Amino acid sequence: MNQNVNLTKGDITKSLLKLSLPLALTAFIQITYGFVDMFFIGRLGSNALAGVGLAGFLIWIANAITMVPKVGMGVLASQAFGRQNTKETIRILNNGYILTFILAIIYTIILLIFGKLYVGFFKLSDVASSYAREYIFILAIGIVFFLINPVLSQSFQSLGNSLTPFIINSIGLIANIILDPLLIFGLGPFSRMEVRGAAIATVLAQVVVTIIFVIVIFNNNELLKNSINRLDYHRNWMGQIFRLGTPSALMNVYMAVVSVILNKFMAGFGEAAVAAYSVGSQLESITWNTSEGLQIGIAAMVGQNYGAELFERVKKVIKKSFEIVFIIGAISMLVLYFFRYPLIKIFVPNDTETIKLGALYLAILSVSQIFMAVEIGLTGAFNGMGDTKTPARIAIIFNTLRIPFSILFMPMFGVAGVWIAMTFTSILKGLFNSGLILKKIKREL
Repeated sequence: MNQNVNLTKGDITKSLLKLSLPLALTAFIQITYGFVDMFFIGRLGSNALAGVGLAGFLIWIANAITMVPKVGMGVLASQAFGRQNTKETIRILNNGYILTFILAIIYTIILLIFGKLYVGFFKLSDVASSYAREYIFILAIGIVFFLINPVLSQSFQSLGNSLTPFIINSIGLIANIILDPLLIFGLGPFSRMEVRGAAIATVLAQVVVTIIFVIVIFNNNELLKNSINRLDYHRNWMGQIFRLGTPSALMNVYMAVVSVILNKFMAGFGEAAVAAYSVGSQLESITWNTSEGLQIGIAAMVGQNYGAELFERVKKVIKKSFEIVFIIGAISMLVLYFFRYPLIKIFVPNDTETIKLGALYLAILSVSQIFMAVEIGLTGAFNGMGDTKTPARIAIIFNTLRIPFSILFMPMFGVAGVWIAMTFTSILKGLFNSGLILKKIKREL
């Protein structure tokens, strides 16, 4: 599985698709983790869905935190690899791993101390709150694996190898699919653990992924092996990784915080509204997770060519990237709108109120799928050129506007007002990212 690829040569479309398809599939695998959990947890009722949905925001924050080493390390490593500077690439990767473990320890402590306060903020039923607290505690114990796995994936991807992370994460998904029903419902020799079982299954699947990554690295990739077999802390590289990755991380953390506030609004309309959002957002995440997978590929390809000063090729990569993410957004829009009822019923087959609200959520959010895919995909172009601040600023501004827009729309449309605010701001983010990347290309390339 040693497939490091120089992305500064060859056909752009073929190279981008070869790199991005496994990335998109890897992202889909990450989505499927949530799908699998929701599928089985939905059989426990709306309280379980609502509780796990609250806990899911903390995984979102974990994904946001890991953006610091993932983006910063990814940008610098891909550019160094594009310059064919192996020694520098190794040092960058090593410092990315060190930073990841530091952040994982800090986040674990935060979850253990403040998890109960977070659940209490939403004032859900005692049953739903109990489910949430249970899930969060187990999540905290295994959070290091949620942070390190995306960074290990990024290590391969920065070197042009997106196939290996896909295969490894696929194995982790299979483990989760097997473990979920065994631990949730207590099949065979296992005790019935319900939500606690879902949390344990998810953590164990991530542990499996980490173990396989380490085995593959030590047996098949000399460059990556050299990047993890010793500590090589370097303040300069650590600082650069942190500087480049922090804007993306802050953007995602801020998005999670805004989502917590919006979820608080939704909680005022009852457990069914929260459950509908929990399921609907999982389905909608097909678009943004797939686009984020492509974003990594776009960043790697733009980064290698930008580092090699092949600026005309950079322009072509960005143009082709736009076309691909546009198509993904269009397909997602059509699927979510026309199949909204059957999709929701997969997860909540017997809850009429949740089905109705979930279908409404998908109908509203389907409108913004193209714009969301474009926004996320083009963020990879910004990142590849070393500009992580511009897309972060756009995201922060328009995600902030979701709060006053929700307050404005809720009296007229109820819980749907929150979802209208979300789709409206997503459209604006896509438009602004498109305009600013064009401006950047004209100015710098």
